[in-house]
Amino acid sequence: MRTLRRMVTPPLLLAALCLGQGLRLVPDIAVAEAEYRDAQDAWIRNDPTLEKDLYKANPEEMRRRIRRAAALADDVIVKKEAYFGLFIQRLKDTRARLDEARESGIPAEALKKDLDAQQMRLLGDQDRLDLLLRDLPPGDEYALVRRQLEAERGDLINAQNSIALRMRSLDNIDKAQQATQGAEDVSAKMDAIVQVWEQERARAVRERPTWARLYELMENSLGKPAGESAAKGVAGATARPAAPAAAAVSRAAVAPAAPAALGAGISGVWTYASQPGAWTGYGEPESVTLDLHIDASGAVRGTYSARLPVRNGVHDVQLSLAGQARPSATSAQVHWRSQTPPAEGDLEIKVGSDGRMLVARTQSNDSYIPRGMEVLLRH
Repeated sequence: MRTLRRMVTPPLLLAALCLGQGLRLVPDIAVAEAEYRDAQDAWIRNDPTLEKDLYKANPEEMRRRIRRAAALADDVIVKKEAYFGLFIQRLKDTRARLDEARESGIPAEALKKDLDAQQMRLLGDQDRLDLLLRDLPPGDEYALVRRQLEAERGDLINAQNSIALRMRSLDNIDKAQQATQGAEDVSAKMDAIVQVWEQERARAVRERPTWARLYELMENSLGKPAGESAAKGVAGATARPAAPAAAAVSRAAVAPAAPAALGAGISGVWTYASQPGAWTGYGEPESVTLDLHIDASGAVRGTYSARLPVRNGVHDVQLSLAGQARPSATSAQVHWRSQTPPAEGDLEIKVGSDGRMLVARTQSNDSYIPRGMEVLLRH
């Protein structure tokens, strides 16, 4: 096989030189994405007990484990940045093709297929993250991994909502199909999508020194008194994450239990009160009210009303809920329906150990009602 390669390669190079063409390897976005996902999985699964063993195992062994985790985390960020760069370039190439096609109309159907493929890929990524979050054991030692996964999940939800808005715009343009004016409109929308992905790439670049500093603090804390090191480690870890919503939820998970609130389960009236990191989505909700009731069979009925920010303003949302409570009566997955506009989807409801309720809009078939999350308090 090596002999065959040596025989074939020189003629190819000579032919390219004779034709006056340079050889260029075109990077494959699918390969870049696969490498990024593989690196992310390798980092997440590498050492799940690292934080738990930090002050228990041999210091030299822990230093090796910390450096291994730091190298894997850095590899994730590098490959994430490369993947995002290729994806942004694809969007820019699509944008350039739109400029060339202004006189002949807008390829709305092709753009919608491309956006739909992106949406399906993002939904698959979210399902994968949901499985990883579900499989993570409870405990403080997994807080760092959980924060990273929840931050990734929030980013995916924002990207999905943005793509859904673009698809709706393309539908309207396809119906009108005014060549010149429509092409300019689509170009502006594509620029907005490119801007979102460029912001995500910039965020990945900012995360790289943050994670490096975190692992450096962990390594430097070895050999100090356990109490002092643990306190500094927790302070450093919670002060630097890039996703405040995920950090708030993680802090809620370790707060002292509230027996009275837990005893009441999810039944009752819950409302949103402004607090740091208590939401994900386009912006902080103006208001949220959740009214739930559970009967003797565990069936859940209720209503959800809210004013939710979206890219173009604020939407008033009125949902009717129906589902089944889990045996603990502190969590449930319910199906929601909306009359105006006609839409449906799913809500995930869970009361934390501190008595606060996490409400996540995990599925929605209409972008008027965006995905997102709020932390509610018992009214």
